Amino acid sequence: MLLIFPPALQAQALTPPPEGAKAQAPLSLDLSSALARARNENPMLRAAKARVEERRGLITSTRADALPQLTLVGDFTRARDVSILNSGFADSAAAFGLSPNSLVGARSIYTSQANLTQPLFYWGKLGTAIDIAKMGEQEAAFGFTTSELDVLHGVAKAYLGVLSAQAEQEVIESRRSTAEQFVSDVKAKLEAQTATELDRLRAESELLAVIPEALQAEAQVKRALEVLNGQLGLDPKTPLSLAQMGLPEIGAKPAGAERSELAQLRQQEAMYRANEKIITSDLRPKFDLSASYGYQAGKTENLWKEPYDTWKVSVTMKFPIFDGLRSSGKRAQNTAQLEQVKQARIDRERSVAIEQSTADRELEKAIALNEAARRAHDATVEALRMSRESFEQGLITSLDLLQAERAERQAESQRRRAELGLWSARFDQRRSLGLPPL
Repeated sequence: MLLIFPPALQAQALTPPPEGAKAQAPLSLDLSSALARARNENPMLRAAKARVEERRGLITSTRADALPQLTLVGDFTRARDVSILNSGFADSAAAFGLSPNSLVGARSIYTSQANLTQPLFYWGKLGTAIDIAKMGEQEAAFGFTTSELDVLHGVAKAYLGVLSAQAEQEVIESRRSTAEQFVSDVKAKLEAQTATELDRLRAESELLAVIPEALQAEAQVKRALEVLNGQLGLDPKTPLSLAQMGLPEIGAKPAGAERSELAQLRQQEAMYRANEKIITSDLRPKFDLSASYGYQAGKTENLWKEPYDTWKVSVTMKFPIFDGLRSSGKRAQNTAQLEQVKQARIDRERSVAIEQSTADRELEKAIALNEAARRAHDATVEALRMSRESFEQGLITSLDLLQAERAERQAESQRRRAELGLWSARFDQRRSLGLPPL
């Protein structure tokens, strides 16, 4: 019986690489360097940083509303003013020998002026607006911290996903190598008439059964690498060489930090409470100072000369009497938004408490599963050693040996999954405490 491999494997073996193609050297990373790269290259973190910078710019623009505004004006106007013809003097102009045409004419006016405006008193509106802008910057900083933790833990989970897929692939490749060696051994024994045709069929069946699993494991590794590359801001096809992680140190529960999600919601509450002061100030009198100084002349040579200088100083009070209930609507809207944020914070606090207790239980379970998987793997390794000795002595059949081989590989796969699951549970616990993966 000849072994016929699937077309996919045949194509991989027979298709030559493109001429001039040069394999890209894999990028070597451990978890620490992967997290450091994500901090600098992840697009979501860059967007969160940009939001913080946006809020800082908002502080500057808000503060400008409370500072003096100075404007320089240069103007040229040419006009024909006939308002004198509509006055009482036009009716008596004929008595003085003046015609209407002599009273009007086109005139040119040149103006050069500096204008100054300054808010004087707004019942705390401008100062409160600046405070809210500063709160907004802090709120954006909390949002950045949340995004950073989400991204870093996403990278850590993607890193574990690659290691898990690679471990599964290694186990399956080991099964295939073992199956190929077993086929070779059975054929040799068949020629020596120490094995049967049934033994050969069983060995070849085991080898053919591993091939689809190997293809699936390879696809899972490629998919996991693409996800990790995306988190790191790399091209999805970038080859990576990841360092193994070993077992995490199991110690006392780390001290947690304030969850940035809760701090962000509390900051939003403070912003809405401060906004109430701004709404109230809109209903009170406001005082503004405006001043101007410059020159106005009909000829350019008279500019910047006396007596063509002109100036004006005024203090203006504005007292809103009725705004169509606009302020009342704003207050109701602000109160409702404050209540929404408050309830969202309360709900999030409960969710965080549940998340922390769940993470603690999952970590305890992962520790127990890892210990059980290690013991089970040690047992299956010893059982496989004894099965091989028994098969060499003819005490068991090839089917028994194949089952022992399969049990050992499954135990190895479970051991590696339990080890990575312990890391995953540790990461979940640190995330629930508001801490980065490492």
